[in-house]
Amino acid sequence: MSGFEASGWSQAEYAEQYRDQADHYIPERSTLLKVVSSFYRNLVRGPAKVRALDLGCGDGILAGVLCAADPAIEMTVTDGSSDMLDATRVRLRGRPVSEFCQITFEDIIGGGFQREPFDLIVSSFAIHHLELAQKAMLFRRVIALLVPNAFFLNVDVAVSDHPSYTEWYYRLWGEWIVDRASRLGLDQAFAHVPEEARAKPENHYDPLQDQLEALRSAGFVDVACHYRYGLFALYGGQKPHDR
Repeated sequence: MSGFEASGWSQAEYAEQYRDQADHYIPERSTLLKVVSSFYRNLVRGPAKVRALDLGCGDGILAGVLCAADPAIEMTVTDGSSDMLDATRVRLRGRPVSEFCQITFEDIIGGGFQREPFDLIVSSFAIHHLELAQKAMLFRRVIALLVPNAFFLNVDVAVSDHPSYTEWYYRLWGEWIVDRASRLGLDQAFAHVPEEARAKPENHYDPLQDQLEALRSAGFVDVACHYRYGLFALYGGQKPHDR
């Protein structure tokens, strides 16, 4: 059994619950997506058509942000869950999507995804299901799938090198959930999410600096974190022009 099959994401009910509730327990999700959109509009979009790949696309929210930023973009989306891909098809109906590919990160690491290089590769809240060594292997596959000078962006979870800060980040996460519930008149059904997520064996929350170093080791340059709110970060790097 693969890591994906052992996780909740292979179950339709689990995937549906995430789609319905994620905005209530992922802090600053809309802000993270706005930063991705700004990055795209300022550093990626140009006169030529952009070919972009979304790895672990989930319900297609990040791909949808890119399509909104550039209606001419050509998207390819992948996910290990057929239910998530179905949700992405609904979200991106009428958008320029060239391929919906059901494939796991483990298959990609193993060389099971070969395509013409892309101008941009993105991912959102998916790569944390890999252990750090697997993340590094995936990043090496990612850089091989990019044209020179192209970017990779990842929106994901990143703990601190300092345990006391990480403990605070988890409390900050819980405070955000409670504050949102209060503002929207929701019950406290999501207050358990931070500790539950922390305890799940399928979640591998590595320090931000370790993830940035994994990008550098894969060959990326200009590696940086572009936005952070506690545990939640947007980071990435650029493929050198001579690779």
